[in-house]
Amino acid sequence: MIRNYIKTALRIMLRQKAYSSINIAGLSIGIAASLLIILYVADELSFDRFHKDGNRIYRVGFNVLLQGNESSMVTSPAP
Repeated sequence: MIRNYIKTALRIMLRQKAYSSINIAGLSIGIAASLLIILYVADELSFDRFHKDGNRIYRVGFNVLLQGNESSMVTSPAP
């Protein structure tokens, strides 16, 4: 049964080359984009997970007003 499906698919791909190549290219670009997005999200969610108490780590930031321009910074000054 699966042999017939493969034969039919190959015959259609050989008959309609442009349509098949557009579909295959779109599918491969979609899969590659999905994998890159998944890898990016996994990397962002794993930030500071290697620490023992990683859920207790906070990010210190402050807002400053310099010459009429408000700016947000996520660094802290030296002690």
